Amino acid sequence: MRLTQWTDYSLRVLMYCAATESRPTPPTISEIALAHGISRSHLTKIAMTLAANGWLETTRGRGGGLRLLKPAEQIVLGTVVRQTETDFNLVECFDASLNTCRLDGLCLLKRTLKDAMAQYLAVLDGVTLADLVTPGQPPLGGQVISFTPRA
Repeated sequence: MRLTQWTDYSLRVLMYCAATESRPTPPTISEIALAHGISRSHLTKIAMTLAANGWLETTRGRGGGLRLLKPAEQIVLGTVVRQTETDFNLVECFDASLNTCRLDGLCLLKRTLKDAMAQYLAVLDGVTLADLVTPGQPPLGGQVISFTPRA
């Protein structure tokens, strides 16, 4: 399975917020966009979705930014992936309305792929956001971005 860009960016935002939790000022969408080379407008939509799902608190204006609503230890990757991914159909036969496979019901590939997907999600269910970051160090391979918002 390949994660969508939406899920990838969602995880990056959550990881960045977890890594910068101890800062006096929360990270902003502009800061995260700059750090990862991602469109600010795209990240704004992602942040709003993460807020709607109860993972982020967003504050507008001077001194505003993004903060985790739950401790990083309570945010499970499997849950985030399930809520941000739109399609877990690895092959056409997973979706009965689209299935035209002539081997459906005869081959064992469908069952094997379902088992693989279940194991994939089980691994993600055993990992929290806290497991992925070093507090105080944004997840940028050690690179710290100096960001000063415009007045």
